Amino acid sequence: MRRVIARTLVAVVLAAFHAHAQSAPIQPTFRTQVANCPEELARRLPAVVKLEIDVLLRERALASAPPEAVAIRCDDGIAGIEVTIGGVSRRATIDLSDLASDHRARALALAVAELAHSMHNQGIGAFAPASPPDSAAAIVPEEPERAAPPGAKRSPPRPTLLLGGLGELVGKPAALLLGARLELLYPAGSVVVPAVTIDGAIGTIQTQSASVAVKAASVAVHLYLGTNTGKVRWDLGPGASFGWIHLAGLPDAGVALAGRSLAAAWGGPEIRGRIAYLAVAGASAGAGVEPFRSPTIAFELAAGLVALPVRGMLDDTRHVYSVEGPWASACVEVGLGL
Repeated sequence: MRRVIARTLVAVVLAAFHAHAQSAPIQPTFRTQVANCPEELARRLPAVVKLEIDVLLRERALASAPPEAVAIRCDDGIAGIEVTIGGVSRRATIDLSDLASDHRARALALAVAELAHSMHNQGIGAFAPASPPDSAAAIVPEEPERAAPPGAKRSPPRPTLLLGGLGELVGKPAALLLGARLELLYPAGSVVVPAVTIDGAIGTIQTQSASVAVKAASVAVHLYLGTNTGKVRWDLGPGASFGWIHLAGLPDAGVALAGRSLAAAWGGPEIRGRIAYLAVAGASAGAGVEPFRSPTIAFELAAGLVALPVRGMLDDTRHVYSVEGPWASACVEVGLGL
């Protein structure tokens, strides 16, 4: 009888121990490597990543060990994530530029957990999920230009062509010229954007003794410095504009003078500022990707000083209209990437 009782007690203890072992959560023992991230973020990441992996193992009942290794590298506002399971590695990226600093560690940890879960669902390693995958995954497949490992060279930004309507105030007295502008932006990075512009405009100015028809054409070169804030791009830069202007005088009735025309070179230094709305958010300054994404709607303001003046004279003695002094322009443009 005593032997029967002893055997029964041993069986109960073994069954309880086995049940406890079955229900005990798997403790993450993997290593998390963090490179090139801000000090505060790098200090918090290992603990937060382990916490999220632990939650994943317990709540989704994954019958396996955690990942073997997790590597996170920050590179100009973009974080690259690499998770290794069963000797197989998968990568993803996450843009940190729009996240508050307090939220970045948690966002990265969630991204690591979701990437690990995605690998489990694909049968990588010895993982076997007890439930179907979530309907909405937090990890989005990498875009082609970000598929390279963190730290690899990214493709250069693409040029953008802008076309729009132009209004200029030119000369003394100031004449309003209306026309069009064609502008080619060729970004050298996310901050520096060289530009070449072709302008054409016409208008008429009424003076005391005649009306003057004005036709102007010019080519300009500028070097913009700018940054992105979400879907808005800000640029400011110096440059120069030079071209050809044609003046044709039409004397008022009763003025005993014949009308004459004059054509000459004009132009000078200029500074322009531009604000552009991007249909797709561009990268923040320093993110290393293209600053403009098509389509783009832009508004430009400019101010310049004529270095090559042109003067229309009445009877070779008195100025009727002259292209000199400051000039200003405004332009609304629509752009598409090339």
